Amino acid sequence: MGGAENESEFRNLLDWLTKHTGLKFRNDQHRHTMTTLRRLMKAVAVEGFAEFQRSLARNPQLLSDTIDQLTVGETYFFREHQHFEFIRQTVIPDFRARSGHHEPIRTWSAGCATGEEAYSLAIVFTQEHAASTILATDLSTAAIEKAQRAVFRPWSFRGQASDAVRPFVTESEDQFTLSPRITRRVQFQRLNLASNTYPSSANGTCNMDLILCRNVLIYFGSETVGEISRRLFACLAPGGWLITASGDPQLVQHADYEVVACDQGVFYRRPRHAESASKTTAGSRLPTRPASDLEALHRATESPLANSLPANSLPANSLPANSLPANSLPANSLPANTAPANSLQAESALRPSVQPVANHAGSVTTWDTDGASRGAGSSRDLLDDSDACLAEIKRVAATDPIRALEICRPAAERHPLVEELHYLHGVLLADADQPLMALESIRKAIFLNRSSVMSHFLFASIQNRQGQYGSAHKHFRRVCELCALGNPNEVLPMSNGETVAEIAVAAQSQLARLESRRDP
Repeated sequence: MGGAENESEFRNLLDWLTKHTGLKFRNDQHRHTMTTLRRLMKAVAVEGFAEFQRSLARNPQLLSDTIDQLTVGETYFFREHQHFEFIRQTVIPDFRARSGHHEPIRTWSAGCATGEEAYSLAIVFTQEHAASTILATDLSTAAIEKAQRAVFRPWSFRGQASDAVRPFVTESEDQFTLSPRITRRVQFQRLNLASNTYPSSANGTCNMDLILCRNVLIYFGSETVGEISRRLFACLAPGGWLITASGDPQLVQHADYEVVACDQGVFYRRPRHAESASKTTAGSRLPTRPASDLEALHRATESPLANSLPANSLPANSLPANSLPANSLPANSLPANTAPANSLQAESALRPSVQPVANHAGSVTTWDTDGASRGAGSSRDLLDDSDACLAEIKRVAATDPIRALEICRPAAERHPLVEELHYLHGVLLADADQPLMALESIRKAIFLNRSSVMSHFLFASIQNRQGQYGSAHKHFRRVCELCALGNPNEVLPMSNGETVAEIAVAAQSQLARLESRRDP
């Protein structure tokens, strides 16, 4: 078979798989995907991609095996432990306040892989003496069968999971078997999230009080993500919660979720009453900034991105003498000229750079908002190049931040592991007066790099502006701790040339203001 014909059959097979499973295949994954498919084809004595496609259509078990090989079902107990703390501290008390202590919390682990997430939920509900029903679904039959066996290797208990799980397992020859006390709380079944089979009373996906759909949406294209988001919204009972992973695409633009931001993450909720449906916060009810404040910030600075900092972020006397904790920064770490002369100068100094990388800027035409290109055919592949995406977004942001925001969203979805894209998306969302979505994007950047000074600084600044002073204090403090570990004269990544010392000054100023709020 010729190379062109083989390539055509390969792409047809990928299109077929996308249609029947919802899985997306990025261009940079094609070589690995082709290798995986060839290994499967060899195992069943099939030579061509077209013949393999016909075999998949006839053999559901072969399709299931193929899905297993193409997706990463690896997970572990209490992954992103802060989500389970949110369930303990917010979801369960909220449900009990609405429904009482005896009604079961209807819960769904959507994309449960080998069961660690669903069983983590069962442990939480057991520890909290909460009645519950837990549905766990996955596309992979093999993953479900493994989950039902409830036998795990030590690797499934890494991180902070071991202490929580230990009372509920028995160990034998480097294997851990879950107690029936936990396993009987979970019901497993196969379900394809990309299919139009839910919500349905037939499969028990209606009126859910809590849905976890984490590290699943990254496998789907943007159109499928939108469809799944709307179906999950329809599955939720009024007041029900949806939890996605830190690295998953945003869902708020697809359905009328309320968005709740707190130290434990960014969470979605179906409004309790239809008339209250909104894409603003629930629960914490973070106040939004008045339009007059936004306009004042635009007038006060030249950069369209300057609104990522609060208007009063750096006063003239930005570093009170006693504001620096004794162990926060070395005594000689701040050069004498680091304190900004006034707040406007400081905001200008801390603006994220919007200058494009020279070797990309000239090659870009324009994009549609779904990431497709308009103009030169070669620009269609631009979205596959994260550096080119960053360069183009920065170039456009200098003159048209709204257009830059439209470009940044699909770029961040295409490259979920590129920290700077999430950070820049957060900056643009903050500039567009969408603080909750901005926090969600910045949290993804922090998830990818917990030592990112600029991400923590921006997160703290937005929380401060929203009146979430405890969270702001925590993240400004983290900025100081990170700066204390660095060279004061080193330019920080993702900044506009600012040094460690300059950002430390800004963070300490905000800490001093926040701490003064606590004084009687």
